[in-house]
Amino acid sequence: MPISSGLPPVVIQARQKLQEGRQKLRAQHDSGSPGLQVCFRFTDLIDSIILDLYQSAAQQVGADELEGQFALVAHGGYGRKDLAPFSDVDLMLLHTRDVEETAIQLARNFSQAVVDAGCLLGFSLRTIPQALKLAWTDATVFTSLAESRLVRGSSELFSQFHQDFVLGAKRRGRKLIAAVQDARWQERHKYGETVFLLQPNIKRSRGGLRDIQLVRWIGFARYGESDLERLCQLGHLAQEDYVAIRAGFHYLLRLRNQMHFDANKSQDQLDRALQIRLASWSGYMGDEGILPVEQFMKEYFERTSDVRYSSAHFVASAKWQSPAARSLEHSFGLPIQRDYRIGWRHIWATKMGLVRLRRDPAAVLELMAYSNTYNKPIDHQTWREIRSAMLTREITEIDQLTIQRFWALLSQAGKIASNLKRLHELRVLEQIIPAMTHARCLLQFNEYHKYTVDAHCIRAVECVTELQSDSSLLGIIYRGLKSKAILHLALLIHDLGKGFPEDHSEVGRKIAAETADRLRLSLQDKETLMFLVHQHLLLAHTAFRFDLNNNEAAVKFASVVGSSERLRLLLLLTYADLASVGPDVVNQWKVDLLLQLYYQTDAHFRDDKPGDRFNEEIDARRRTILDQLPSGSDPVWWEEQVRSLPVGYLSRSPASQVISEISRLGQLNNENAMVWGKYSEALEAVEYSIAFKQTGKLVGTFHRITGVLSSSGMQIIAADIHTQPGYVAWDRFLVEDKEFDGAPPPGRIEEVCQKIIKALDPKNTTGPSFPRIWRKTLSKSSETLHTQPTQVRFDNSSSDTHTIITLFAYDRMGLLHDVSKVLFEMQIVLHFAKISTHLDQVVDVFYVSDLEGRKIEESTRLYMIRQRLLQAAKQVS
Repeated sequence: MPISSGLPPVVIQARQKLQEGRQKLRAQHDSGSPGLQVCFRFTDLIDSIILDLYQSAAQQVGADELEGQFALVAHGGYGRKDLAPFSDVDLMLLHTRDVEETAIQLARNFSQAVVDAGCLLGFSLRTIPQALKLAWTDATVFTSLAESRLVRGSSELFSQFHQDFVLGAKRRGRKLIAAVQDARWQERHKYGETVFLLQPNIKRSRGGLRDIQLVRWIGFARYGESDLERLCQLGHLAQEDYVAIRAGFHYLLRLRNQMHFDANKSQDQLDRALQIRLASWSGYMGDEGILPVEQFMKEYFERTSDVRYSSAHFVASAKWQSPAARSLEHSFGLPIQRDYRIGWRHIWATKMGLVRLRRDPAAVLELMAYSNTYNKPIDHQTWREIRSAMLTREITEIDQLTIQRFWALLSQAGKIASNLKRLHELRVLEQIIPAMTHARCLLQFNEYHKYTVDAHCIRAVECVTELQSDSSLLGIIYRGLKSKAILHLALLIHDLGKGFPEDHSEVGRKIAAETADRLRLSLQDKETLMFLVHQHLLLAHTAFRFDLNNNEAAVKFASVVGSSERLRLLLLLTYADLASVGPDVVNQWKVDLLLQLYYQTDAHFRDDKPGDRFNEEIDARRRTILDQLPSGSDPVWWEEQVRSLPVGYLSRSPASQVISEISRLGQLNNENAMVWGKYSEALEAVEYSIAFKQTGKLVGTFHRITGVLSSSGMQIIAADIHTQPGYVAWDRFLVEDKEFDGAPPPGRIEEVCQKIIKALDPKNTTGPSFPRIWRKTLSKSSETLHTQPTQVRFDNSSSDTHTIITLFAYDRMGLLHDVSKVLFEMQIVLHFAKISTHLDQVVDVFYVSDLEGRKIEESTRLYMIRQRLLQAAKQVS
């Protein structure tokens, strides 16, 4: 840390003291000291620095003679004495009204000295009435001041503030609790509403340090006490919750200290690169099929899950019910059957009921059914008893009653996802489906998935049940299912094969078979379940990676699916799987592709002659377009143009749009290209269309166009390359303009169109210039952290006329341009392309031929293409 000679000696000494103190604490931390101990000692270090700086500043302005008029108060993390090595130092200087001018001078000198000493300072200057007024109107101020302590100054002034603060908080308890909860909800909404986020914020995401602080804050507002141990001793915090929160607190503090020391600055975000380093620091070695980082994050999620549940129970209890009220509720509870009681807020088990619940999953399912019927949550003590028993219960065969009740739950379309979450939290779900044990808190270490495997599977069930009220075709199909249980079960287990050395779909097929036998499904239901789990990626892979404009892909897909019933189930499963990966994974473009393949495939199951029904529907679309032509149109020319349109374009484009765009093609000359663009609200993307006359000379139009789009800061979602009669090349690109939220202005679209026209000029030899900074949401460490290999695959069997090249790579600015330029330089003709991108991963599919229009099958040629494409994919733009 550089030291400026222009600083006062006391500040220079403070900087040195801080630097040396951090070094000593780092050594102490590295030797294995508990997190709280390191935090206490760091707080003591800061205290000594603050006292020196305050005394110096007070002497400068004569405030040392007025010490009874001031109180220097630590609050927030500094007040709690759990400061991490690079945390903010939050201070409030309380003063009486009589010394306001002196207070302003003191605050200015003191705060400047603290900042110059190298501390991150949060500072306020207030009288007692000012501090209290802000606390009652601002939840953030209240929560920070709820954990205050005197550092220096008048103990009488601080005691008056603290007494008024405690009394005022008690009078406003319910209002403050609501405000604090609302502020915490907004923070969770920003940093993660679930524990199982794959890149959580250790402080602010759910289950993190903030949820522990929430217990303190609510405890202070409700009971006038913020200390966890005292809350437990007073009976406000259950003993088991106190133990869970304390264990999580110590774990998170030590982990956070390591994060700060590792970054040499404040660092609370657990990004992927940091997770790897922390896994090594924690001593994880990995196991067959599981990376060390996945082991580390599994422990993290289990710890924070316990914190989340315990803190949530305390908050709910403090908000709604005192111990006396709970006792009264239990005294007047009404019986349900012989083992359960129901009160005005909860449902709970009797002593005999608890005995049954501890040993019998069927009893738990029965209690949950009553909870749903009466719309009453299960009492916390009953919940804890069940969970504690299930943690140690051996997984055995399940009886018919358990199967019946679980199947009844799966057959619902309402609260099924929330019920599955509760069963999973209780550890009952793994008693029924043992494979859930392995998947619990299992990290999927990539940028694609947002949640852990178990959370993703349950979220997938939630996504499909949301279709119950959806007016789209997907909703109609879902509501039309005679039995939804098989679909829900398939979604619940579809990814449980992850975390093993083998392909997760193959492992999933075995898990599906074992689950079907365990639940005693019929042979037909067992085969359907195994198919859905084994082939859960097939529909998306076919729709997103193959050319659907001819019927080849649909024919092969239909031969695997086998029936219209399975097709409907697979469509719904695919949609829910994609939707549950994370936000913005499913868009209308992808849904349209799934539905296009669904229509094409379904036609094979509904007619004597496969494909006739779909062809009839497409012909009807063509007739609709031709019937709306303006008078004076050349019917022969239009018939030829409409007959040649791609099936996907025909399926999703209104007749008016088709007529407008084909009319443009008729205006083309041999010299210039035509480019136009429009924003689609439904797709939340811009579609750029490029049309030009082909001259027979290979000019590399695709890489020129992608170069313009990528260098303009756009993410290419999809590309259709097509040739119309008259040697007219008509390419369409769907892009997300990263420079704008929502629709870009018309001037932006026109600017890009002109750039593309200029790039397509054969005389233009200037390549695109890619910005150095783009995709601001990814950290540097995440950008360079690639765990999956870049791959190039060739397929000469799926298409009768083309070689299909599939590239799996990590996305970067200019990747598609560089790859397509290689194809051009190697004299490979590009006929069709599909691009699928999510965050940092991309799958590009190219249908290609040689210059003679033949497939590329010679092994040496394929080897050279692979090497060039791999080189292009790995190079830095």
